[in-house]
Amino acid sequence: MSAVTLVKTNFPLYTVNVLDTNHFIVAGGGGSAKTGVPNALQVFKLDYGSKAITAKKVHEHDSERKAIMNSAVHPKEKCLAVGKDEECHLLTVDIKLKTSVDKTKQDKSDDAEYEVSLLRSETSVKSLDKDNEGDFQKVVRFSNNGEHIVTGGSNGYVCIFKYPELSCVHEFKAHETDVDDLDIHPNGKRFVTVSRDTKAFVWKLEEGKREFELFYSGPNEDENEDSFRIRACRFLTNEKGETFLYTIQVPAKFDRQKPLPSFIVRWDCSKWIPQLSRDAGREPLTQMAVSDQGRYVAVGTASGSIAVYIAWNLTPLVSIQRVHNIFVTGLSFLPPSPALENAGKEFGLLTISADNSCKLVTLDNRKEFGIVWIIIGSVFLLYLTFLALSYFGFDV
Repeated sequence: MSAVTLVKTNFPLYTVNVLDTNHFIVAGGGGSAKTGVPNALQVFKLDYGSKAITAKKVHEHDSERKAIMNSAVHPKEKCLAVGKDEECHLLTVDIKLKTSVDKTKQDKSDDAEYEVSLLRSETSVKSLDKDNEGDFQKVVRFSNNGEHIVTGGSNGYVCIFKYPELSCVHEFKAHETDVDDLDIHPNGKRFVTVSRDTKAFVWKLEEGKREFELFYSGPNEDENEDSFRIRACRFLTNEKGETFLYTIQVPAKFDRQKPLPSFIVRWDCSKWIPQLSRDAGREPLTQMAVSDQGRYVAVGTASGSIAVYIAWNLTPLVSIQRVHNIFVTGLSFLPPSPALENAGKEFGLLTISADNSCKLVTLDNRKEFGIVWIIIGSVFLLYLTFLALSYFGFDV
């Protein structure tokens, strides 16, 4: 496993998304304060070279006075939903060359220019207290069919919008404080929200009504539901078509003298109960991602470390310490592709941080032995055992 720096920016990064097998975006900035740190969204093209995978910036979108802090990609259209303070903006991300570029050089020219245009913007997260200007959108998600956008805010509110008209179908206070994360079930009927108030709920999307509360008490008898809170959540559908909810549980209160571990938990989506958990160490987890084919779960930590687990049994696969200088702010797996396979990589994981860097974590393809070779090896081992026993005079 290795980690290489793909991108260094002049602003802190807070969100990363894969657009297709060859393009991804990063965004962030210094916010509205006049610090001289820009607010921007950048589009990069991946180059799967013979020796290394690199990235080249092909477009930069100036987000002016407001930093883009969260984003989501439409599953079917060339559209991004991004959070800028209390607003949710829609951006078209049409990866194409400008008409001024010679079409005969589209795939060869290093000077090719790409185009990303602003579609429109609407306010999606609102505070009931009109005088409170500190509220902001913390998370945004598209449903799998692309028909809904769900946002969560620092004021605990959730908004459900119909896409593309962006009409608000439901707006309600889901939590007492920040909605730290949310994710929508692949069937589009339910979504899950998690909060700093230690609560986690399952909601009916169409009705905007709460259906279940998620409880996790930890592995020890002396711990209770209030010992941990869910920091992030992701639905994952495996190769068998089974859907599970994965969450990262962190201590509700951090105690430097006696720190509790963080956990990765898999939930049964039919009963909404914990099905499997894995101790992920004493370092607080900050981010989570799942791979497209449902094989891997990745987590990032407060110290900038990265770990990847096998999804079906949560067995640790690989871990790299201090990939970033400070906490991880975003993770996103590259989709499986012939280019990634030809590069000899089992997976590619984009990871960003407020240290202004985007890095690529990869794992070389592991050698897998077929059943025939396993049988041959077993027979050969038995043969050597009989030889050894005969040599030492045992009657075999």
